[in-house]
Amino acid sequence: MNLVSLDFMFFLTAAAILFYVFQGMQKYILLFASLFFYISISAASKPKLALLICYVVFVTYVGAVLIEKSHGKMRRLVLALAIVALAAVLVALKYAYNLCSLFLELFRVGRDIGWLQFAPVIGLSYFVLSAIGYLIEVSWESYRAERNIFTVALFIYYFPQVISGPVTRFQEMKSQFDKRMPLRYENIMYGIRRMLWGYFKKLVISERFGMIVSTVYGSYGDYSAIGIIGATLAYAVQLYTDFSGCMDIILGASELFGIRLPENFNAPFFSRSVQEFWQRWHITLGLWFKDYVMYPVQISKPMVKLGKKCKKKFGKKTGKKMPFYLSMLVLWFLIGVWHGGTGYYFIASAVIPCFILIASDLAQPLLTKWQGAGRTGKECFSRRLFQSVRTLLLICICWVFVCSNGTMAALSVFRHMVETPVAYTPLASAFEAFGLTVSDLLVMVLGVVVLIIADFLQYNGSSVTEKLDEQNGWFCCLAIYLEVFAILFYGMVGTSSFIYFQF
Repeated sequence: MNLVSLDFMFFLTAAAILFYVFQGMQKYILLFASLFFYISISAASKPKLALLICYVVFVTYVGAVLIEKSHGKMRRLVLALAIVALAAVLVALKYAYNLCSLFLELFRVGRDIGWLQFAPVIGLSYFVLSAIGYLIEVSWESYRAERNIFTVALFIYYFPQVISGPVTRFQEMKSQFDKRMPLRYENIMYGIRRMLWGYFKKLVISERFGMIVSTVYGSYGDYSAIGIIGATLAYAVQLYTDFSGCMDIILGASELFGIRLPENFNAPFFSRSVQEFWQRWHITLGLWFKDYVMYPVQISKPMVKLGKKCKKKFGKKTGKKMPFYLSMLVLWFLIGVWHGGTGYYFIASAVIPCFILIASDLAQPLLTKWQGAGRTGKECFSRRLFQSVRTLLLICICWVFVCSNGTMAALSVFRHMVETPVAYTPLASAFEAFGLTVSDLLVMVLGVVVLIIADFLQYNGSSVTEKLDEQNGWFCCLAIYLEVFAILFYGMVGTSSFIYFQF
């Protein structure tokens, strides 16, 4: 069962019917549906997966209760042990093989470590982060430890979010799980429309752009720098419509039960800086690492002492910056490890973004002076467009490593781009090589136009849903009909899974 299947539709319909028929047992119906869904989509052995589920719930539940009852150093010790117990599972099942392979490759050690490879456990890195965040909040006394173990289990394994996020916070989910949700027309319609929008992004837009990416990067030597840049921009569209489309399906499915999940994207390609881009892309993951890693590290005693020493030695400004930069290094290092522990993912998701952010912060005074001197700081459409395009191209540097599937392969791609900057290829021949037709090209162009309009509305605090709600019922029905028509007749079903499932 996956999100793009009739099995998922039947499962979702059955779960929703049971949820609203037996309103006194809604929480437990959701828990049963979540466990059934998670076990059915996982490739891991069912008995071992059941043990993993019980282990994570037990550590989270007992850990929170013990943290609440302890104080001072003992509380910090219990918190550390609980986090280690959860992180150990994540490292062992998801990152150990990649990290050890990277270590052996760096030091050229020939050793068979195949025994470290386990069947992939979908969603592990998402729900473990949610569980750790819950434990940290209990230690901060933000709220009391939950005494109902079924609520804890549902928070961890709630089926819409379990496979690829968003990373949720316990209190905002518990308050919804504890409510008795009545059947509401608004929730059902919003959920269906949101899911359709997600399927449109994934099946109509993402899959077609993915064909360009796989063709060009599969034989990049046949293309010039212009072609590779075009394929990398195509990957930007593919990845965004794939991941945000997945989030739309998940948020829509959750809305069918009256439960609202946090948004994970907010028009990232309208961002005017790399920092703003990461604030709008995978929002819940970034907020999790900021709240539970960066800020605690920044205000820790060693960092405060370092800041005071730097102020005395280098001045007040540098004294403030040093703890900030070091905590950023910790933040991005962990984000890089979270993305799989492979060298090229670490470079793409940690090294390059961290370097760009620190370099831009250091260069900000110089840029401000330059903008003031040449009137380039004047607020206008051309300046906003330039900043958004510049941000996108900087992010695309990261994605070259991802598309190349290797650090050395990415360096070879960059070298080839320098050696072959321009080469003429007829558009018709290129699309024939991609396996696309003229109708596919038209669908892609229209799809991107619709996507830009939707993101522009979101960037300005509105949404397509809100605009549709302002229209009459016939217009709304027509919009839904056109979307269903596009998915049924132009959707490319069954070609690939969602990209972020691998994390």
